[in-house]
Amino acid sequence: MAWGLCLVTERTESGAPVVDAENDERVAHIQPDVEIVLGDGHVDHFGTLYVTTRRLVWLSNEDTQKGYGVDFIALTMHAISRDIEAYPEPCIYTQIDNGREEDEFEEDDDAEESLPAESNGSVIDLSLITEMRLVPKDISVLDHLFQVLRDCALLNPDAEVEQEGEADWVFDEDEVMGNIIGAAPDSSNVDRNIDLAELLHQDSRFEDAEEEDSDEKGS
Repeated sequence: MAWGLCLVTERTESGAPVVDAENDERVAHIQPDVEIVLGDGHVDHFGTLYVTTRRLVWLSNEDTQKGYGVDFIALTMHAISRDIEAYPEPCIYTQIDNGREEDEFEEDDDAEESLPAESNGSVIDLSLITEMRLVPKDISVLDHLFQVLRDCALLNPDAEVEQEGEADWVFDEDEVMGNIIGAAPDSSNVDRNIDLAELLHQDSRFEDAEEEDSDEKGS
């Protein structure tokens, strides 16, 4: 697992990102025509966003050698933003843990994956990026896209957070930036592209949960 935002240049023959099938990574949702905004304003125009069971991957429509990926475990927050003062268009706002505080004095094993990228003629050090916005051309997909992100994020809990309690990277409208960022919609009205129950059943980390609960009740 790589901390922070990484370059993604490898694609399949169909143009999709290469997934880690050995570790049961699968594409859960594909969203075309999405702009990506890195940091304080580096914009890459329309590409395709792939939400897998492990990470987010954005691939440029124009440059087949340009793409970005981030593991869910490195996303400290994701939410819907509709405040035009924060950004002029509705989008998915995310915060990224680049691991620099922990690894400041250690060798970076993922240095090759965090090489600088070029965006609109300027070089970006991806290892410094801590914020990312995903701006779909069709803003009506925001609620659905957020719900898919939320479902897939639940498959990748932070081990440290799990020990302390429920993860804190999903916020509601009153908790984040003074009502700048909205909450998830009512999931009962969402037509999802991912069967969360099936994924949980196939994820080995959840295999014994029900059995352990039964043992505890019996004791």
